[in-house]
Amino acid sequence: MATKIGFIGGGMMAMAIAEGLVQQGKFSKDQILISETYPPRREYLLENGWELVESRKLVEESELAFLAVKPYDVSKVLGALSNIAGSRATIVSIAAGVSLETMQSYNPDFTYVRVMPNTPCLVNYGASAVSSTSPELAEKVRDIMSAVGIAVIVPESQIDAVTCISGSGPAYGYVFIETLADAGVMKGLSRETAKALAIQTVLGAAQMVKQTEGHPAQLRNNVESPGGTTIAAVRALEKSGFRDAVYSAVEACHDRLKEMGNM
Repeated sequence: MATKIGFIGGGMMAMAIAEGLVQQGKFSKDQILISETYPPRREYLLENGWELVESRKLVEESELAFLAVKPYDVSKVLGALSNIAGSRATIVSIAAGVSLETMQSYNPDFTYVRVMPNTPCLVNYGASAVSSTSPELAEKVRDIMSAVGIAVIVPESQIDAVTCISGSGPAYGYVFIETLADAGVMKGLSRETAKALAIQTVLGAAQMVKQTEGHPAQLRNNVESPGGTTIAAVRALEKSGFRDAVYSAVEACHDRLKEMGNM
């Protein structure tokens, strides 16, 4: 029988991973099980050809069961999975702020892995971090997540930092792209042109950092001609607290994670 994986929760993040795995040929749709309780979402998943099952059946039949629910639902969901005879599933949690130790206390029947993915997994540009007390399981999950982007193994103590950088990071990028495009519209560009230029500029900058392996500061210096327009623009960003705004966003994310972990 082919290996099956499951997703307890069929929300956006879970389906970004599931669809990315199918697109990359890592798993076929009939190897993926979904458990979802929200009726409109169930209808959407069924219409798109996904197999829906109850969570206990999912765990019984899956080798890896991704726990893709809100952090405040983790205790309830894991409690409902107690005493499943013969289950060999590993629970792979993508719930932010819920530690391996906490999940073990909710249900000691399973082995747990934590993953912090992000939604670009859907387009195979995901950035995921994996943490587990089992190096073998961490490698196994990293191999799966590498099909939809990059995946790294980190100590669990660093997972919250990962959440604030790559987990929430796409939203920061969207805000910047939106703002850059809006500025273009303000200066007379059409919305379509401004958006296309903003997207490609951010994408190109990221590729420059990745492919040249240069420090971002050096690449920035290469663009800043003495007395030129770019250095004037960067100075305006600095005066407006651009860096501090990014630091503050990461701190706010981290503070919220701590609050969620205490729920």
